[in-house]
Amino acid sequence: MRKVRSRLTSGGGSILVLTGANLFILMCVCVLLTNHLVPRYGCRVNPSESHFVMANYNREHSRVISVAAGDEPRIYDGSMLVEGGVPGFGARLEEWKREAGGNRLHIVLVPDKAVSTGTLQQITDMILSCGFTCSYAAVPALMQ
Repeated sequence: MRKVRSRLTSGGGSILVLTGANLFILMCVCVLLTNHLVPRYGCRVNPSESHFVMANYNREHSRVISVAAGDEPRIYDGSMLVEGGVPGFGARLEEWKREAGGNRLHIVLVPDKAVSTGTLQQITDMILSCGFTCSYAAVPALMQ
């Protein structure tokens, strides 16, 4: 039998170390992405659960309003913060009332679970007093 000898000067240890380091970095990135540890912008709203389904609505004459909990509730028109909290939202409603003219505006409220019922009722009363229609959005409840 003949012996075969390698003529390479190194055993390839550096390649194995680099491969291991790349795998470690890849695993770290995967863990960061799946655990939602990457930076986010805006406000996260966790709506309540509901077994009811909202019917279709005319998107031309509608607005989606998110309400986040806090000492002074934060109200978002789409992704833009409404300055002034609840009173500022009342002023925004008056602007929409002037702009809408004869068109009826439908407002979809997406309230956070932690928003108090009193605050939600106050916002709903403001919307209805301007002559707009209003509905609440929620996540589907799991069927049991």
